[in-house]
Amino acid sequence: MFDLGLLNRILRAPAGVAAQCRDDRDVAAIARTALVTLAVAATAFGAAVGSWRGGVQVAFSALKMPLGILGTLALAAPAFYVLAAIFGRPWALRPVFSLVLAAGARFALVLLAMTPVLWLTINFGTHYEAIKVIATIAYGLAGLAGLEVLVRGLEGGAGKRLTLGLFVVVFLLIGAQNAWVLRPYLGTPGITEVKLFTRDREGGLVVQLLQTIGLMERERTTSTPSTPGTDR
Repeated sequence: MFDLGLLNRILRAPAGVAAQCRDDRDVAAIARTALVTLAVAATAFGAAVGSWRGGVQVAFSALKMPLGILGTLALAAPAFYVLAAIFGRPWALRPVFSLVLAAGARFALVLLAMTPVLWLTINFGTHYEAIKVIATIAYGLAGLAGLEVLVRGLEGGAGKRLTLGLFVVVFLLIGAQNAWVLRPYLGTPGITEVKLFTRDREGGLVVQLLQTIGLMERERTTSTPSTPGTDR
């Protein structure tokens, strides 16, 4: 059911696991092990993040972190399937999904390794902004580790870089939107009320970014002094 040896190979020999996925060999075992690893690691990391606020925020963050990560993988995997097919790798669904899950398992293992560091940092009373930076660094390192499995799986050939580049863009957009919808994870300084979600309605991440850019542009326009002699 759960293969510890597979996790060791994902960490130490990602090329071999990627080849196993690509050849459609025992991919069901890879999927089971990856899903369990993702759920456990993301729950632990989410609980560590929520420990900054404490109390019920620990449970909220522990619940939302695996939902966000697994949801992102579920939505991004079809994009990887399509991109791989467009750029010369018309694989079946099973190898593609197992490859994405193997990458997710490697991501989860690195995230789990970073969990004690984050928890200790919070318990030492580190500043709120520094904790956000450390959590982001942990996510980035885990993401790079997971990406290596996809790199090994695609091997060489034409379209490899374009496939990876476009998939990373899609994955980041989906992941950012999921994280935006499910926040908060840490909580907000000065606010004692703990909420499962920040607000009921406020649009998506892209909408908020566009609104922020528009607001900044309006502020820049209104704050620019008029040139003497041009007023009419």
